[in-house]
Amino acid sequence: MNDFKSFLKDAEIILEEAEESLRKEHYHRVVRKSQESAELAVKGFLSYLGIECPRVHILGAVLRRKLRELVKKEDLEKLCFYYDSLAFERIPSFYGSPDGIPASELYTREDAEDALKKSQWIARFVKSLMERSEK
Repeated sequence: MNDFKSFLKDAEIILEEAEESLRKEHYHRVVRKSQESAELAVKGFLSYLGIECPRVHILGAVLRRKLRELVKKEDLEKLCFYYDSLAFERIPSFYGSPDGIPASELYTREDAEDALKKSQWIARFVKSLMERSEK
């Protein structure tokens, strides 16, 4: 399977795991899984375009540089904002806050729903870009 197809399939599965974590009220896991799904979807799309995937988690600047000719400015800004806002939560959602608050106590249902909404939007957006580029 091509890298991009594997990335996108994994992104879908992880998004389902995030939805299950929301049902179980494991809000930090929703945030973590939402970030992971978004990262795989975006890196899968970059791979699809033949762009080497950077081995970093915060990609807003890379996305702006690589996609500015392909994506409307407002959509690109939304993608970058959603993506980077999820990426900034990666470490706290795993390890908790620097103040010693455990990850399981850091996030509310609203935080989890927001993260999931962003990740779902990214997945839909990436899929629409791929479908559009195949035409």
